[in-house]
Amino acid sequence: MKTKKYILRIVMMALLGGTFASCESWFDIRPKSETVFEDFWKDENDVLSMVGSCYRGMNETGFIERAIVWGELRSDNVKAGTGKSDPIRDILNINLNSSNSYTYWGEYYSVINFCNTVIKFAPEVQAKDPNFKRENLDVYIAEAKGVRALCYFMLLRTFRDIPLITEPYADDSLPFEVEQENPDNLLNFLIDDLKSVENQAADEKTWSNLLYTKGRITKNAIRALIADMYLWKNDYNNCIIYCDKVLANLGQLQLESSRVYNESVYYLGNSKESIFELQFSLKNYPNYAMNEMYGMFGGRAGQDMHKLSPYNFESMSPSLFEPTDLRGKDAFFSTTGSSFIAKYMALRVETSSSTVREGDYVFNAEAPNWIFYRLAGIYLMKAEASLRIGTDLQGALDLVSKTFDRANPDLGSGSLANSNNYTQSAMRNLVFDERQREFLFEGKRYFDLLRRIRREGGKPANVVNTYLLKKYSKLDNTTTKSKLSELDALYMPINVDELRANTALKQNPFYVTSSNIE
Repeated sequence: MKTKKYILRIVMMALLGGTFASCESWFDIRPKSETVFEDFWKDENDVLSMVGSCYRGMNETGFIERAIVWGELRSDNVKAGTGKSDPIRDILNINLNSSNSYTYWGEYYSVINFCNTVIKFAPEVQAKDPNFKRENLDVYIAEAKGVRALCYFMLLRTFRDIPLITEPYADDSLPFEVEQENPDNLLNFLIDDLKSVENQAADEKTWSNLLYTKGRITKNAIRALIADMYLWKNDYNNCIIYCDKVLANLGQLQLESSRVYNESVYYLGNSKESIFELQFSLKNYPNYAMNEMYGMFGGRAGQDMHKLSPYNFESMSPSLFEPTDLRGKDAFFSTTGSSFIAKYMALRVETSSSTVREGDYVFNAEAPNWIFYRLAGIYLMKAEASLRIGTDLQGALDLVSKTFDRANPDLGSGSLANSNNYTQSAMRNLVFDERQREFLFEGKRYFDLLRRIRREGGKPANVVNTYLLKKYSKLDNTTTKSKLSELDALYMPINVDELRANTALKQNPFYVTSSNIE
């Protein structure tokens, strides 16, 4: 089977090397033939090289494109840009079907296979390499399970019903026809799996290299991921427990100040508040995906630039951003006839003018990192969970104020408490809106909307009417509501090629057609 042969080659691709940030030593293996795989696992360096491949796989353009498309495209954050991307425009016009290229999940299962390979073969190497310390093995296994869980969490929130594969495709002995796992069971498996390596993962202080500290899975990265998973399953008590574990082990973690926030967190990357982010550089590995999705420059020759634009936030009533909020000014700007996403892509230079213009930005000559978790997310996850299980409004307000005050320095500390008399319902909406402001274009908003729908009994009407209809104002209102009225419709269909390759898969019921393979 052609697809299976492709999967088998994935393992060998991991051995071919590449670059991880500026750390070329991770990828110095050059096998001469596929037979090398049998002789590859000799010492710790081989294991480290394969661990590097887990991260390197996430740097692929298709992987990052999907992180953006899956987490942002159908949200109320973005609209079509000037780039002529038919798959993107089809999704934005609610014409999504199983042939759309963004329904393909191969890049994520490729990374999962790298991780499975480490998990299976690394212990065998440690047993025969006398210089390979057990504590190093534990760190590598924790990294592989962390990356694997992150990939599965992205897939689960995007498609809901997905196969769980925990063995590497290293030969033809494993069946390729794999049924989908119950999503609740899968999430429980991922949480338990992460807990099993939580304490053996490295602390940030383990590595002196900043690229390793921020670009590899650490204890705090695993705990942030577990907290996020608990929030998704509405287990708020455990979400708080894992947020508190991060907050009790901050080490060098701290929120960046208002003065350097945009520059440090996005423009330069690897900031003091970063927990885990993918490492890119113009020299070694450019972030083509982000340049093409958001940027006004760069990318690959012949590729569309600026495929996505920010939603017209200025037209919102009430406004999402206060006039003083630096996040709105830093994240996007408008020119005559068009609007652009600046977050990650450009650094805004403060001027005396109250109008934000293109000339106020210095565009990034480097390739921006992609951020999965940072300290701000821990504060806002804990705030949301706290408001779901208790009435400590002041405690939640204090947590939200950490990000709001940082973004609105001109208002002064405690401005939220001074200007509003919050009820519990109002506080819940405040946290929801603050997450949108804080994580604009960071691949989280659509999942937040979907999570809220799931919490409200799986009935999309409230969220669709409140947040999404305005985005589709140019489409027929009745048709839009009809296409967004079912929970199934808010997940992605499974790509038609995946259905052909794995006949055990069942298509998302909303997207079943007569042409689907049963």
